[in-house]
Amino acid sequence: MLATTLTVFAAAFLTAQSPPTPRTTRDKVYSKAQAEKAGTMFDTACAHCHDPAKVEAGKKPAPQLIGDKFLDKWKDKTLGELMTLIATTMPDDGAVVLSDQDAADLVAYILKGNGFPDGDKPLPSGDASKDIVIVKPAGH
Repeated sequence: MLATTLTVFAAAFLTAQSPPTPRTTRDKVYSKAQAEKAGTMFDTACAHCHDPAKVEAGKKPAPQLIGDKFLDKWKDKTLGELMTLIATTMPDDGAVVLSDQDAADLVAYILKGNGFPDGDKPLPSGDASKDIVIVKPAGH
């Protein structure tokens, strides 16, 4: 009886000590409606630099936000890092001032464009999503 009690206690202790599995971009962390709403903002504030088809002649395009190059660069970083970069440095011409929520919405648009699954709730700005890890989409 004592051995069984100790075994159960030890298993519970070890389980409680295991670090939680981090959420990733595969965990349906944004909503489809949020990503669609951000599409207009992307076209207005981002596409003229990040969409090669819309970059002015003679101007070097900014890094693409959809595809393997983006995923390779941001793999194992967090959505918090990406949102902070967007909110504090984009667009680099200062034409638009983005709020933290604008940055979260744009990240949802980027996630959708990269094939990540959408969920029921929008991606929030701030602490609620800062530790979500960017991984490659399933099947990539």
